[in-house]
Order: sequence, then C-alpha cells, then structure tokens
Amino acid sequence: MSETSDTWIIADGVEGFGDTAVPHLTLEPAANTLLLTVFERLRAHGPHAFGDADPQFALWHGPDGRPGGALLRTPPFGYVLSHIPAEAARALVDLLLDPAKGLDGRQINLPDTVVEPFTAAWIARTGRTPRIGERNRLYRLEEFIPPDPAPAGRVRRADLLDVPLVARFVEEFWTEVQDPPPAGVQAEPRRVARARIEEGAFWLWCDETDRPVSLAGHAPIVAGAGRIGPVYTPKDARGRGYAGAVTATVARVLREAGAQEVLLFTDLANPTSNALYQRIGFRPVSDRIRLELDE
Repeated sequence: MSETSDTWIIADGVEGFGDTAVPHLTLEPAANTLLLTVFERLRAHGPHAFGDADPQFALWHGPDGRPGGALLRTPPFGYVLSHIPAEAARALVDLLLDPAKGLDGRQINLPDTVVEPFTAAWIARTGRTPRIGERNRLYRLEEFIPPDPAPAGRVRRADLLDVPLVARFVEEFWTEVQDPPPAGVQAEPRRVARARIEEGAFWLWCDETDRPVSLAGHAPIVAGAGRIGPVYTPKDARGRGYAGAVTATVARVLREAGAQEVLLFTDLANPTSNALYQRIGFRPVSDRIRLELDE
C-alpha cells in the first residue's frame, strides 16, 4: 500500500488490492459482486484485461483500522464503489479531486445507499451536481422456474468462430446501456468477445434456422457467487423468449459449476427485463446507480 488521504489508501496494483481489499469484499459476495469479478479477471488475465491503461484501486479503513470499503477502476470504464459510510463518502470525494492521486475517472457506479452523502460532498466541493445515469437492480436466483413455453431453437456455447458476432452483440449492448460508451470502448468489443469465449463464458440461443438470436455471458464464480451478464438480444429478435431461455441456461451452468448464489443486474428503466427475470425465479437484492461527475 502507499499514499493516504484521510482514511483512504491507494493500493499498489492488483496484488496489493487482493491482499487487503478482497478479504473484506468476500464477506458479502453478492453485494460486492462487481468489484470481486472485475478483480478476479485482473488477477487471472493481468492488469490490462479491460484496456491498455493501468487499473486504479483504493481502500477505506474504518475507525477501528480495519478495511471498510473499496474503490476500483479499469479505464476506460468508470469507478466501482462498495458500500461505505457517509464519512468515507466525503473523504472519497477529496481523494477523487486530488490531482496528485491521478484518479481521473468521471463516472462512478455506487450503491444507492451511498448516493446521497457522495452527491452532497461532490456539490460542496465542486458546485456541480452529478447527473444520474443508469440505475441497476441486483437480483438473486431463489427458486429456478424454467421458461414455459420454451422458445423454438437451441442453445450452444459460443466458440472462436463466433468472435465477430459476439463482438457486435457486446458493442450493441454497451451502446444501449452506457449511452454513449465511455471513450475508448469502441476498440474493445472484439478483445472482450475473444477473452470471454476462451473462458467458456458466453452462450448463444439459436432460432429454428440456427441463427444466433440472443447472447448471455457470466462472470467468474467468486466466493460462491456467480453473476450472469451481459444478456443481449438484437431488437429484431426481441419478444420471443430467447433472452429468458439463454439466461436460464447460464443460471443452470453456474449452479452446476458450484455457484451457491446466482446473480444478475438489470436496468431499472427496462420493465420488460425486470419482469422477465422475476418470472424465472430471480428476486431483488439491492440497487446501484451510475453517476456522471462532469457534464
């Protein structure tokens, strides 16, 4: 570990974050699924698993000196923050605005419980109000309910011949949920597609003509929790049950691989997907919000 700002400490790379923050985060694997799975890919594939720039890490220690929160960023994507108390949110704003620390992201994904103290501190320091971006809800699979009726077609695991198709699906998915994607992401879909396919983490639902019409992937299983995502169906193939069917397949794959909890995020602005996942047995856990820190 190195430099400090109040109770926040900048971690020395992947190894430093793994030694200090990860044991704390694994105490609540569902709540911390984003940080844990992003870190796992950095640990497995190196610090540039998500892009050419170095990742950024910070850890907050509570009054008892123990880890009490964590921040992670893999440029060009924004920050991902764990739950932290209000005083840590105020200190985090100081950290992000300190030019000496080099934390230059302008998006932050944080639990809805932290939005109010973080926003108040940001306005107090900058005079600017963060813009609310995407609102996500975390769901946990309780009792699996197979789609009924199942759509026509079949499911298969994506292979390397599917890289161009999967890259296109990933890019379209990012465009829909990021509005627009962060700078630099346009160059990354093929890298992501190849890496996830090599992990065996992408599945395709094919219609009765054997045309791939829906994609679902999953993150690594960490601390007993496996998370589904992304799930994407092109607009011309929606409303036919393909997303539910391919999601159900990935849920079963994760359970068979040993996941004690199967999770997924949905966009709260999309009532169709929220209803879909509840029909196959997913139940709400908590919400996260993305804030845009500069207009």
